[in-house]
Amino acid sequence: MIKRIEIESFCQATEDEKKILEALKNLTEKEFQKKTVHGHYGNPIKIYRTEITKTREINDFLKIFDKIDKASLRDIERRIDEKGKLYLRLNKQSLYRGNFVLDDSGDVHIVIKIVSYPLKKEKVIEDAKKILGY
Repeated sequence: MIKRIEIESFCQATEDEKKILEALKNLTEKEFQKKTVHGHYGNPIKIYRTEITKTREINDFLKIFDKIDKASLRDIERRIDEKGKLYLRLNKQSLYRGNFVLDDSGDVHIVIKIVSYPLKKEKVIEDAKKILGY
């Protein structure tokens, strides 16, 4: 069972904010909260974040895994921690084009909290594979 999904991304001063928001809309219709921080040289960096907790919204989000190459999930074990969190990163430019590409250096961060009983990493991995259709 999934308890929540957290999605976060950044928009540098050199990026088109509208395109970033369009890319994120490919993941969920849920509204993103915006926070502006400043980089080392004073440049503005916008952080977009949302949390999905409702069952219907979680199920809608999980449909993106039908579009992700299952081979990219073969190393799912290293993406899960002992607390039941699955960490994924997507490429922002690919996402804007509607392609869901897992990318270890991607700048769209997704954390999926999986609830498993008992809470053991092996059980979480097993449950994550079932949930993601792997």
